[in-house]
Order: sequence, then structure tokens, then C-alpha cells
Amino acid sequence: MARRQQQFTVQQPLETVYLFLSDPAQVGSCLAFVVGTENGDEGLRWRVKAPMSSITATPEFALDFHATPPDEVHWHGQGAHLKTRGQLTLSREGEDATAVDFTLEMTALGAMALVIEPMAKVQIESQMDYFASQVREALTGEGK
Repeated sequence: MARRQQQFTVQQPLETVYLFLSDPAQVGSCLAFVVGTENGDEGLRWRVKAPMSSITATPEFALDFHATPPDEVHWHGQGAHLKTRGQLTLSREGEDATAVDFTLEMTALGAMALVIEPMAKVQIESQMDYFASQVREALTGEGK
């Protein structure tokens, strides 16, 4: 399992950040490995971007996504050979800023684990940085 925790700050009030992060499509748009979100007959799904989808033989995650007002979001995504878990905990950092504590886990499953696990451990840090920059960009127009 690859697991990483990171904290970053967004220059927006907690309520604004929570509203954005409580939407699975918005969270998915900020994850480098997600190409889209679908909510259909089979439930909520994140579609996985290539080449990750090809390498892991995991084209999508069946998603269990929960938002607990006013400050917590968590998810579990199950794919064919990969699962992901994430947790976001928000706290006020002054009047117009929000600290985001983000934990991301990626776990390889089955026979593909020997190939996927080392890749996930290498990639997870850049996934975290990408997520933070995309959240900031979406909410403030600043990526860093």
C-alpha cells in the first residue's frame, strides 16, 4: 500500500472549500489519475486516466463518497486491480483561509500488485502535490 499525508492551505473560507470538496466530481477533477466522474445506474464512478488505466488494468473506480459537514470528506474507490482511499479534514486558518489535511492511499490488488505497488509508491507524492495545486487553482486562481 502507498500512503501519504499532506497539509496545504487555501485562501478561502472553510465553507467555500467544503462546498467544493464535498462534490465528488470536483474532487475527481483535482486528482491526476481521474479523467471523469459518472453517476449512473451502477452508482458513482471515477474513470481512470490512461496510461494508469492500461498499466493497472483498472479503467474505473466504483466510488463510495461521503461528506460530513462542515469539515470532513472521505472516499473509497474500488477498481479491478487497484483501490484508493482518501480523507480530507478542513480547519479554519484565520478568517479567510482553510487548512486542508489530505490523506491518500493506493493499494494494488491481486496478481497485478507486484507491478502496480512500486509505481503507486513513486507516484503518490506527485499526486498529492497535483491535488493541492488543482484545489487552489479552482478556488483562488493560484496553483501554488
